[in-house]
Amino acid sequence: MRIATFQRFPVFDDAKTAAGRILRDLSWADDNNVDLAIFPECYLQGHSYDRSINERRALAIDDPVLLELLDPLSALKTAAIIGFIERRDAFVYNSAMLVEGGAVSGVYAKANPLEEGCKPGEDFPVWQRAGRTFGINICSDFRKPRLARKLVTRGASVICALLNMMIRADKVDHWREPAIESLRSCAIANGCWVVSSDVVGDKGDGWMSCGCTLAVRPDGTVVEKVAEWDEGAILLDID
Repeated sequence: MRIATFQRFPVFDDAKTAAGRILRDLSWADDNNVDLAIFPECYLQGHSYDRSINERRALAIDDPVLLELLDPLSALKTAAIIGFIERRDAFVYNSAMLVEGGAVSGVYAKANPLEEGCKPGEDFPVWQRAGRTFGINICSDFRKPRLARKLVTRGASVICALLNMMIRADKVDHWREPAIESLRSCAIANGCWVVSSDVVGDKGDGWMSCGCTLAVRPDGTVVEKVAEWDEGAILLDID
């Protein structure tokens, strides 16, 4: 299984621009025979802890706006996991969609959301790609190890970790190593690969992310990590 995971500057309230960047990165991934590409938490519309912002940004998977954004991906073979704010019935979720051939083929909703107005997800779907079973956890999900275990008991050998470590500047150093250790601990405890995708950069309002995009083997070894404070990508082959 060949995975590409991206560390990217965040985009806020401009899903069209974010979708264009996703298309650029997925085209590169497609050219490199990537099976699965991973993008950060809430990458499509931007991350927020504010209820009103999340409600305003939310999109249903059958929303014509979302369908139009995804349509250019239809010619690509690479599947993508994309973080987004989802509207489902009367609720809002911090979710990740699996996109194949320009269509949404599955959704995971964050089970341990810290964002105001986001309902916890209750389902733990897994999917297969290139002979590997994979599932998704999102950022603060990793504070509860049992959530990753639910995916492993369903056969997942790869956990895709969508992160958005955009935090207040005075907390960046405090959370740098714990964020890495939470991913390592997940890999060791579950005997699985953990591959993360994070945003990076200075938002300009006192919030910033140094980036925590990496790949961890089942024994806890970090085999690759994108440089902090820079955009970048990892191209990983899992036998």
